[in-house]
Order: sequence, then C-alpha cells, then structure tokens
Amino acid sequence: MLQKLLKNITLTIFPILIASCSSLYSRKEYNFNSQKKSEVNVTEIIEVTIVCNKSNIDSYLNKGWKIQTSNSSEIPCTWKTKKLTPKCNIKQDKGCAITVPDIVGTKVTYTLIRTRSKDNQEME
Repeated sequence: MLQKLLKNITLTIFPILIASCSSLYSRKEYNFNSQKKSEVNVTEIIEVTIVCNKSNIDSYLNKGWKIQTSNSSEIPCTWKTKKLTPKCNIKQDKGCAITVPDIVGTKVTYTLIRTRSKDNQEME
C-alpha cells in the first residue's frame, strides 16, 4: 500500500519537475543597446482666469507656457447700495435699497499650452 502511494506521488511529481526544469534552461538574450530611444512629448493645457486685474500670468509665461486663446468680458468688481427713490430712507425701510455695481472691471480667461518631454515632467 505504501509502495503504491509512493509510486503514484513519484509519477505525478516527476513530470512536473521535468517540465519546470526545461523552462528554467530556456534562455533569451535581449540587446537593450540596439533599441532606439524615442522621445515622448506631452502637451499640457490649462485655463487661467484673471478677475479685475488682481493677478497676472507672468509666472506661467516664465515657466514656458504660451497663450493659445484669451477671452475677456466685463464684470462688476465691487458693489454698492443705493436708494431706489430719492425719498427712500434706507435705515427704516430695507426694501427701498438696491445693490448696483460700483466699479466695473474685466474678467480675462487665458488658455495656456506648453509642450515638454516626458523625462522633464515635474509637478508644478
């Protein structure tokens, strides 16, 4: 009984060992020097909005970004409360006060683009 069990185990394990050993000896050689190094460029696009001239895009332009498009529109920068009628008393009647734009400025939306190599990628 023990001999039969050992014979079955040997017959099962032996072919597995033979098959795995042949895969260990199959050898492939790779020549990495013969492959040409290809350069991959990445194009990045961002959108920057400047409202009421509170900032500028000089820092982006210094980092290599170029302006692709720009759109501008007029928007109110500050608001003020006015009387609806000349006889209106704002302190007594809150319903007669209206809010109107005080200073009107511009909102400029820039679409910036830059192309750089994938090796030169860094989080900014």
